[in-house]
Parts: sequence; structure tokens; C-alpha cells
Amino acid sequence: MKKILALSLALVLALSLAACGGKDSSQPSGGDAQPSGGSDSQQGADSLPGEGMRIALVCDKIGVNPFLTEMVRALDETAAEYGFTQVVVECADNAAYEDNIRALVAEGCDLIIGGGWAAGDPLDKVSREFPEACSYALIDSEIDNELVKCISYREQEGAFLIGKLAAYTVDGESHVYGGVHCNEGPGSWKYRYGYMEGVKSIDPEATFVFNYTNSYSDPAKAKELAIQQFEQGCKFINGAAAAGDSGVYEAAMEKGFYTSGQDVDETSADNPYIVSSQLKDTYQTVKNLVDEFFGGSWTPDNTAWGVSEGTIGAVNVTHDSPNPRSDRLTDEEIADIQAVVEQMKSGALDMTDVPAEEDYSF
Repeated sequence: MKKILALSLALVLALSLAACGGKDSSQPSGGDAQPSGGSDSQQGADSLPGEGMRIALVCDKIGVNPFLTEMVRALDETAAEYGFTQVVVECADNAAYEDNIRALVAEGCDLIIGGGWAAGDPLDKVSREFPEACSYALIDSEIDNELVKCISYREQEGAFLIGKLAAYTVDGESHVYGGVHCNEGPGSWKYRYGYMEGVKSIDPEATFVFNYTNSYSDPAKAKELAIQQFEQGCKFINGAAAAGDSGVYEAAMEKGFYTSGQDVDETSADNPYIVSSQLKDTYQTVKNLVDEFFGGSWTPDNTAWGVSEGTIGAVNVTHDSPNPRSDRLTDEEIADIQAVVEQMKSGALDMTDVPAEEDYSF
């Protein structure tokens, strides 16, 4: 049924494109399709489980965005391992997602992965139209659709590790801790809650100051807020303002407070004040998805991944860095935080349930 539907869709798409001037159906509209490698290079005496199959990633323009480049790297590596053809489609804008996903279905893709929230609504719509055509997954967002496997994260676990690092870094010089975030709300709350819990596990006298840039790309505002927090006594200020974090790092260099980043390794040999980053590992996320797809454990059920699945962590704790570790952190302190990681993996420390912000006292 699935293959018959896919062939029918492909025929319809081919006729439609021919009517519009014969555009190649391997190039979904509104974006750049990049079939890289694929199963041809895998042909040999030993058959791989993915030979003849296609797995696609549809996402924003990739550029140098590590959130997306790591997804592509994982797709490339798992394609070599399983033998499928990988297709990466970059969308020029949000409006291009639906057309691109629809074209990927028509091309006979076996799994379509949406790389970020912008793919959510288009995946919702197309999957409902073609529920048996292929499997669907969405990374770092959630929609109410039993056909789409949504991967969210337990970010509070990584934030807890950063909180412990922050308290060890400050080492009692101040009991006031800061955080510069994009927006106030449920998404930010998981980060703030975990961070505060981690700090208080070392420094029970801790108090906190949080401010918001109300933007994902305002370094100037982030720097201004970080300086204000420093003047209120913060010796550690968690950067969680997306592209605005560069302003926090600049302020840290100027004022001499310590900080951390988000999602990828932001530590730098040129800035000793960035002691770590909370990691959201999209490489491991895509690898986990593909492993499940070929490993017989695939279901469309939504799931939240964290430290145990290798998708959430912290630089110098769960993940090594090519940059030097801050001399504010000792081997013993890192070992103590790594012990917490093992507690999270074993379930001895369960941070699954996050209290409502209005019920939390800080």
C-alpha cells in the first residue's frame, strides 16, 4: 500500500512539474536538495538494511548553524552505516516547508525528519494527508499528531549540571547568580529551574536574577542586561539568549564574571570566562532516531530525551572540549558533577517532573 501510494504521488508530482516547465522532481521547491552519498557507494557482497531506502532531513538554511550541521553529520554517518540514501532539503523560508515535505513524500522517502519547530505545522498537515506513505519525526518541538514522532528534551538536566558548575566556579565569592534568557515562559522555565536546583545543591544561600532580551538575536541587549546583573553582585551569569549570548561573553571579558553557553560548545581559548555550555546534542538525536528506525524499536510515540540518551549534557562534564578547562574547576569538582550524571542515568536523581513556576520559591 505504501509503495503504491508513493508511486502514485510521484506520477502526480511529475505531471504537475512537467506542466510547469519540467522542473526536476528531485529538487523540492523552495529549497536546496542535497542527496549526498547514498546507497550506491554501499553496494557490495554484504547487503545493508537501508539499501534502496531514503531518509530526508528538512530544515532551515544550514549555513554554519551547529544545531543543523550536527544533524547533517549524523545523517551522513548513519547513511554509511545502514546504506540508505540521505537527502537534505534546506528551506528558504517557512512557507517552503510544506511543498518540500510533500515532494519528499512523492519521491518515496521512507522517513522524513523535521529539523526544528518550523517543520511542525507542515509535517502535521502532510502526514495527515498521507499517513501511510512514510514515517515522520520532528526534532525539538511537539505537535498533537499521533503520526509524527516528536522529540523534545529534558533540558532541565543539563541546566542542573551547569548550575553545579556555576556554584563551584564562584566558590562562595557571591551568592547571587544571574541568567540572561530570550523570553520568559514555559520553555525558559525548564532551563531556569534546572540551573537554580543545581546551584542550590552546592550553595543553599543562593539567590537569582533573571532578565530577558525578548529576542533570539540581540547581543547588545544581552550585554546590557549581563552588566546590570554583574552590578547586582552576580559572579556567574548563565547565557541563554541564543545569538545574543555573544553579548554576555563580551561583558564577561570586560567585567570579569563567569558565564556559560547553550546548545553547542561555546568555550573558547580566547575567553577564559566561558567555563562550559549546556549541550543539546542534535548529532546524537538524529543517530538515535535512525538507530531506532532500523533497530526494530521504532514507534511514532512522542518522547523526551536527556542525559541518559546522550542528547543533553554539559561541556567538561559529559562532553570533552578542545579548549582548556577553567582553572576555577578542580578534578574533584568535575568528578562530583559526573557522579550526578550517573545518578541521572540510573534514576537515582529524577528530574522528569518540573514544578510550575508559580509553585517554586526562589
